[in-house]
Amino acid sequence: MLRDRRLAPLLMVLVGAACHVQVARAQLQTPTNFDVVRDAARLASEELVESLHDANVFAPVVLRSVGDHDGGFLVESTLSSVLTQAGYVVRTRPDSTGPLLEFEVVDLGVAYTRVWRHAWLGDKKVERQARARVFARLIDQENANIVWAQQGEGKVVDEVPHEELEDLEEQGGAPYLQATLPPRRWNRVVEPIVVTGIVVGLIVLFFSNQDTSN
Repeated sequence: MLRDRRLAPLLMVLVGAACHVQVARAQLQTPTNFDVVRDAARLASEELVESLHDANVFAPVVLRSVGDHDGGFLVESTLSSVLTQAGYVVRTRPDSTGPLLEFEVVDLGVAYTRVWRHAWLGDKKVERQARARVFARLIDQENANIVWAQQGEGKVVDEVPHEELEDLEEQGGAPYLQATLPPRRWNRVVEPIVVTGIVVGLIVLFFSNQDTSN
């Protein structure tokens, strides 16, 4: 009984700390797949605009997407925003005059590259990588000359809770926002065995302490 009374305050502290951690996690909203892909597209756009600026191109530009990638509108919106923030006047009407800035989405999407646990009984985590690769060229519409061409790339890597994947992909989202988990190989067999062994060991230890106290 004395041992149980001494352990009670410690157990209360551990439970309180665990609850605090869970509340803190709930308050931190995990970025969705759309969010991280957009961030990767922004990094690629910033690389393109920096190169465009170094080429001494400052005139208003006509922005136009080529290709049929599902993420074309996302990249167009992001690239337009970055251009505007850099001081460019951006035109999108098909009949607009001025240098034509064409871009093509070469690669845009998200992948789950690794699955693991923080300790054997810890939460399952997934490493997520969002990527964007965009090719762009500036065309002098009067002379039909290509005056500048460049490729921009962006990558965002983070880790997310395994149980949130379904929500992060967002139901009905575009295919490039979906991904599949990599095969876990031997961990798929070994991990359940080890976890079961640890749980059984804790149960045995608990009942042994009860017998000792009695």
